[in-house]
Amino acid sequence: MPKLEDWIVEQGLRGTDVETLLSGFADGLSAEGVNLVRAYIALPTVNPTIRVYTHVWTRSDGTMIEGVSHERNEVAFEVSPFAHLMRMEQMSGYWRVDGPDAELFGVFEDVRREGGTDYLARLFSFDNASAPDLRGIGISFSSGRPEGFLPDEIARIDALLPLLGLAAYRMTLFDLTVAMLDTYVGLSAGRRVLSGEIRRGVGTTITAALFFADLRGFTTLADRAGIDLIARLDRHLEAMTAPVTEQGGEVLKFMGDGVLAVFPITEDRSQGEACVAAIHAAQAALERNEAVNRAEDTALSLDIALHCGDVFYGNIGAAGRLDFTVIGPAVNEVSRMEALCSVLDCAIIMSSSVAASSPVPVRSLGSHRLRGIAAERELFTVSDAQA
Repeated sequence: MPKLEDWIVEQGLRGTDVETLLSGFADGLSAEGVNLVRAYIALPTVNPTIRVYTHVWTRSDGTMIEGVSHERNEVAFEVSPFAHLMRMEQMSGYWRVDGPDAELFGVFEDVRREGGTDYLARLFSFDNASAPDLRGIGISFSSGRPEGFLPDEIARIDALLPLLGLAAYRMTLFDLTVAMLDTYVGLSAGRRVLSGEIRRGVGTTITAALFFADLRGFTTLADRAGIDLIARLDRHLEAMTAPVTEQGGEVLKFMGDGVLAVFPITEDRSQGEACVAAIHAAQAALERNEAVNRAEDTALSLDIALHCGDVFYGNIGAAGRLDFTVIGPAVNEVSRMEALCSVLDCAIIMSSSVAASSPVPVRSLGSHRLRGIAAERELFTVSDAQA
């Protein structure tokens, strides 16, 4: 292994991951003769469900990673050594886990189980005004030596920590970028943006099964609903989108109370398989939407249209504000189909291209003219999917 300082810099430049960084750092210290039994890094993130990612390296088990929810983190942080340091306006602390303060923090029991005798804690502030939620990181180390860390060992760790913190910060910012793109743009679209598909008009034509869903009656409810409206809508949108993700689809856009998703046809997934996935997602979405309705005073029906065709998938919009989405005749057609759900009294309407691959019985709804489309289209529904 190269000199530990050089290795840390290399990891930061290469943009590996925090797990590799912490494991290598702990191994490097151990190779230098430091009797290390536990190392820990807590990294904040900006995520709808996860507030902090904790990385714990132990000599016995290697590195374990855990995402801590916002609610759980609020409780756990308040009783941690790091919260104590912040309340005391200190950036560093040192405790013996068998000393008079041993019962202050529950984490000391974890240290003792690993054979640790002390707890060296350090806080690093990022002070980035453009990302205020990334306030900094907490790092701790524990020694297995009966007398704890020696003074020169603590000095060595402190000399290395600025490099470690900087490398971890660089990795955290990249992970944050990826997470934000995944959350707000979508998994596939986010990866395309990161790979350089960022110019307006740049994209590709793909063939996909399209999933277009919309809540019936939401506009009326919105006119008289109170502050719980957004929470109510979120529960319905979760009911729509979770099955899409579970079936290998990608949610591209939320349109008020509606959802547009795609199931791309690839070398690994045929058109028939994509259409089957879309149908299964639609059926599951209806079931989960009904579960949401059972907990509410007013039920909101869900209408879903399924179609298959070629779409342009890429950057669309103004020079300073782009959207990575799909457009094309097939998208227009599936939206027109969804508008007929209430007219035809069906919760699911599908085109012939999807119906041909249906894993469940379907019935014809006859031929219908879709707004803006010259030729009539024969439409189908799942036999047991009545609105």
